[in-house]
Amino acid sequence: MEPAASDTSHEGAARAADRSRIEDIDAQILELERTLSSLKEEKDSLRARLAIYTYPVLTLPNEIVSEIFVQVLPDFPRCPPPIGPLSPYLLCQICRKWRDIAFSTPALWSVISLSFHKAGRVPQKLRYFQTSIERSGSCHLSLKLRTSLHQQYLAELKHTAINHFYRMEYLDLSYWTAFEFPTGIEFSLPRLRGLKLGFSIEDLTTPLVAPLLQHVVLRTFDALPSSIFPWFQLTVITVLSMKLDEYSYLMNQLVNVVHCRLRIYPTGNLSLGDITLAHLETFILENCMYFGDNPTPSGIIATLTLPALRRFQIAELLFAPKDNPVDSITALVTRSGCILRELSIPDAQTAQVTVYHDAFTSTLLVFSSLDITEPFLIDWEDELEDAELSDSDDESEGTDSEDWT
Repeated sequence: MEPAASDTSHEGAARAADRSRIEDIDAQILELERTLSSLKEEKDSLRARLAIYTYPVLTLPNEIVSEIFVQVLPDFPRCPPPIGPLSPYLLCQICRKWRDIAFSTPALWSVISLSFHKAGRVPQKLRYFQTSIERSGSCHLSLKLRTSLHQQYLAELKHTAINHFYRMEYLDLSYWTAFEFPTGIEFSLPRLRGLKLGFSIEDLTTPLVAPLLQHVVLRTFDALPSSIFPWFQLTVITVLSMKLDEYSYLMNQLVNVVHCRLRIYPTGNLSLGDITLAHLETFILENCMYFGDNPTPSGIIATLTLPALRRFQIAELLFAPKDNPVDSITALVTRSGCILRELSIPDAQTAQVTVYHDAFTSTLLVFSSLDITEPFLIDWEDELEDAELSDSDDESEGTDSEDWT
C-alpha cells in the first residue's frame, strides 16, 4: 500500500525543519566558540598582566627584608624555638625568595635554643645545631642547651659548642646537668656578656677569662672555686642556692653589682664585715626552704650600706629571732640614705602588715614576690620554656629532618 501524499508532504516538512534547526545550532555554536575564544584571549591577557605584576613587599631590597626577619625573633639574647611560630624556619616557608634571604641572614641563626632529652632525636637536632652555626657566619652567638642525657650521646654536641665559644655572647647551660668545661691554664670567652650555669658548676675548675662578662646566673654556689669568675665585673647576678658563708664571701666581691638575687640556706657561718655596694638598685634575698631548727644568725643585712637601693625583697625567715624585721630594714635604709621605692616581704605575718605600712609610708609595699623584669634574675621562665620545648619534642617526634635543615 503506497503512502498517502499528505504523509509524504509532512515528513518532508519535518526534515526541512530539522535541517534548519541544525543550521541554527551551528550558528549558535560558532557564536559561542567566538565568545569562548574571546574569553580565552582575555584570560591570557589578564594572566600576562598578573605575571608581570610585582607585589610591593617583594620590591623591598633584600637588606630591608633581612632586617624585618631579624625583628620577628625574640629580643636578643632570648632564643627562638627550632620549630613553630617563632622559629626562623617559618620565614623560609613563604616563597623561594624569602627562603633564600632567610638562609643568607646570619643573625637569624645566631640565637639557638635546643633541648636534648631523647637519644633517638640527637642526630637530627645535632644537624640543626651545626647548620645554624654555619649559617650564623661570624655573628656573636646566644646559645641555650638543655639535656638530661648521658654524656656518651653528647660528645659531638659539646665539641661543636666549645669550638665556637670564642663567638659566644650569651651562654645558658642551666639545664645541662653535667657539662664538662675544658681544663687548662685559662678558659677564654672574649665576647661573653651573660652566663647561666646549672649543676655542672663543680666541674668548672679553670678560671674564666671573660673581660665583658656582666650577667651571671648560678643554680648553686657549692664547690665553686672563688677565682673562677671576675666578680668585680658583674652587674647582674642570681644564685639560687647558697650557704651563709658563701653569701658572706660573695657580698664582699660584688662591688659593681646593680641587680642581685640570692636564695640562702641557713647553714654555714655568717661573717659579714662592713660592706658598701654603691651601685646596687635591686636586692632580692630569699630563703631556700623552711628553716626549721636552723634559724639564720643575727645580722644578715646589719652591716650592709646600699646608697642606690630602690627595690628590696627579703623574707622574714632570714631574720634571727632576736632581730625585728621592720627595725632592721629601717636601719638599712637610714644607714644607706637610699630612696626605697618598693619593698617586698612575701612571708610577712598578718599582724606585721600595718607596722610595715606605718614604717614605710613613702614606699610601695608588696607582700608577694617582686615583679622582676631583668631576665637574668628570673629562673622559673627557663623552666617553663624547657617544659614547652620538651612537649614540642613529643609532638614532633615524626618530623622529618628536612624540616629542620
